[in-house]
Amino acid sequence: MSDKKKLLVVIDPGHTGNTYNAGAVKGYYESKAVYDLSLYEKAALEKRGIDVILTRERNQDPGLYERGQMAVKKGHGYANVVFESNHSNAFNGKAYGVTIIRSAHLPSSEKLANRMIDAIVKVMKPSTGITYNRGVTTKTQSNGADWYGVIRGAVSGEVSQKQAQNGPVHYDYIVEHGFHDNQKECQFLSKQENLKAIAEAKAAVIADYFGISDKGQSGNQGSQGGQHEQGTDTDSPVQNKKTPYLVRIRTDTLNIRKLPTVHSAAVGFTGKGTFTITEEATGVVNASGDKSRWGRLRSGKGWICLDYAEKVA
Repeated sequence: MSDKKKLLVVIDPGHTGNTYNAGAVKGYYESKAVYDLSLYEKAALEKRGIDVILTRERNQDPGLYERGQMAVKKGHGYANVVFESNHSNAFNGKAYGVTIIRSAHLPSSEKLANRMIDAIVKVMKPSTGITYNRGVTTKTQSNGADWYGVIRGAVSGEVSQKQAQNGPVHYDYIVEHGFHDNQKECQFLSKQENLKAIAEAKAAVIADYFGISDKGQSGNQGSQGGQHEQGTDTDSPVQNKKTPYLVRIRTDTLNIRKLPTVHSAAVGFTGKGTFTITEEATGVVNASGDKSRWGRLRSGKGWICLDYAEKVA
């Protein structure tokens, strides 16, 4: 039996920040909604023992191709890798429904894509009354490469089915969760409890598709449910006690994590302001495995990445 782990899901929250692409409902922004959705989906998948990576923190903005490449770089050692870029759609204010764009070179991924769409529609339609499965589609350039950089990155820009299938990513998607310029669908997507419901439905479909029970990845793969809390050989934080000092947060929202690593669960957010740091650690700050300084908050709630803070003299 292969010693590869069964499944890695790499989730790309589309765009960056909290105020990109306003919707039909006041206060809705695609960038914030899909980031929140991605956090909920990550938690729902990890609850099932599935390994998950996010391509960015809330205010990070890696390149589109780079986001897809994170799945390639991290996917070796897994029997299956799913890359999905989360978005909401826009057209003319009247269009509605859920669609998935997949890599043109991974046709076998269409079945899972349709199951994901059906699960999202099942959550949304009772409230919106209009949401439906718009289907799975592809788009390519004149040379045959996938059109969208984020999809192209996950198959390393390959232009043939055979070449693409030689890579670790066999499920490569952009997921459009309804239209944010449609009043009814945007209203639904504006509520956190609805984003949680979509995330749970997607996680259940993915786990079922790959035969993963609620007990997690079993057999030689081993249960991965606690991996991110315990760290790995390349993600073991080095902690150093420090005399308490003040930092000023420069971003609107900064994740507070249980442990000093981007792979640990988010337990809340800070706003802009001044906070006291009582301890420092060196830990992973992005999906590429780069490390930087983290600081423990005096409140005891958790750790923040100090790349987004400045020390107050």
